[in-house]
Amino acid sequence: MNIISEFPKKFIGTYAVDTLHGLVIEPKCTYLIQKETITALKSELDSIPELEFRNNQVYDKSENKFYKTFRKGDSVSFTIERIDTIFSFAKNEIAKAYKSSLILNEQVDGKYQTNILKLTTSGVKYITLGTKNDFTKLQSELKIPFETIMEENDTVHVVLTPSRADFRKLLRKEGFDFESNFLFK
Repeated sequence: MNIISEFPKKFIGTYAVDTLHGLVIEPKCTYLIQKETITALKSELDSIPELEFRNNQVYDKSENKFYKTFRKGDSVSFTIERIDTIFSFAKNEIAKAYKSSLILNEQVDGKYQTNILKLTTSGVKYITLGTKNDFTKLQSELKIPFETIMEENDTVHVVLTPSRADFRKLLRKEGFDFESNFLFK
């Protein structure tokens, strides 16, 4: 596995699950896009203090943004786009490339949270490891050594310490709780 300072060209692009959910990989960052269409009566919009209807657009005061609207009778529809940065080569982030996978490590409180981007024939698979089910699956199938961190008699974190061979096997696994397939757009 090689540490990289930008994403390889074969990963660069825009991918989508549907028209409302997407993934963008640029040379220096990757982010998720989620769009949500909101439909409300104009009178309902007027009662929301953060929103203002001006010149056939909805103005969100908290975001300082205008949204294009579509009107049908008394109803007003507009689409909000949310962007969530997954990785940006920040000081606490390290990316590694291995074959057709990118391993995105973010250091949080001295430990690493790992996300994986796997290039497939139809797009990219995005995997976030971190649930109890993921841990149970990995333990039953790979027997990776781990340390349990507890606070107030409750498990807070489980730190896995896989060997290189275990990690390569982990990259071939499927069926994690937070696993999304994004298709080439």
